[in-house]
Formats: sequence, C-alpha cells, structure tokens
Amino acid sequence: MFEECAVLPGGAVLELQLLNGLQYRLTVTKGQMTLVEYKGSSGRHSRAVRGRAGAYEFKSVEKLRYDFERDAEDALRQG
Repeated sequence: MFEECAVLPGGAVLELQLLNGLQYRLTVTKGQMTLVEYKGSSGRHSRAVRGRAGAYEFKSVEKLRYDFERDAEDALRQG
C-alpha cells in the first residue's frame, strides 16, 4: 500500500492511494470541492472531473498518470 498527500501552490490538495492490484484513488481537492477523482477497484474504473463522472478505460499505469495529471492541471487552471 502507498499513500501520499501534498499541498499544491494555491492550496489545492493532491492525494494518492495505491493499494494491492489495480486498486487506486487519485484526487485533487480545493477547499471542500473535489476537482478531480480517479478510482479503480475490482476491475471497475471511474473518473470524475468537476462533478462530471463517468467510466474510465484503464490501459496502463503510465496512461492513468498522464490522464490524471492532464485533468488536474486543467481543473486547477480553471480555478
């Protein structure tokens, strides 16, 4: 299991939780608002960006990281 929490410039909080297998939760929050959340568990993967949720097609850890970072940067840029 791996967990990390970091406060980003501007006060947003990045949280990473990686469990055994393909279980993960990656989030960016600002105040009480969740800007981005990626979750995976038991073969189900989901993605939520600024309240809009949907399924996420997991292809690789590298692609997951790229997609999450892109969405987080866009959400933080929008404020």
